[in-house]
Amino acid sequence: MFDRDLLYSMKKGAYLVNTARGRIVDTDALVEVMEAGHLAGYAGDVWYPQPAPADHPWRNMPNHAMTPHVSGTTLEAQRRYANGIRECLTSFIAGEPIDRDYIIVDGGRVASPSYSPAYQ
Repeated sequence: MFDRDLLYSMKKGAYLVNTARGRIVDTDALVEVMEAGHLAGYAGDVWYPQPAPADHPWRNMPNHAMTPHVSGTTLEAQRRYANGIRECLTSFIAGEPIDRDYIIVDGGRVASPSYSPAYQ
C-alpha cells in the first residue's frame, strides 16, 4: 500500500503511524523517504518480516520508533508498557538519559540483553 510513490505524495514533514502491519509499507521505500527527510517520522508496532533480521534497514533508519505489538496482551502488561513509556518520556523531556533497560535497539544494534539472540 505505502510504496515509494505514495510515500513521496505525502505532505513533506508528515508523520506516518502504522498500527496495522509492517508489510503494508515498502521497507526500502520508507528508508529512502526517511533518509531524504521527506517524512518527519515513522512509528510502527510490527516489523516486516517479523522477527526482523539483524540487517533490517529500519534498524538504522532516522526518526522512527517501534513499539511493542500489544493486541492480545493483558491489561496488567499494558499498564507496565504505559508506565515504562511515561518514564522514558519524562527522562527525555527533562534532558536525562533513558534507562538502558528500556533501550532495545541503539545505533542499529540490539542494546538490551532481553532482546539479544544470545539470551533467547
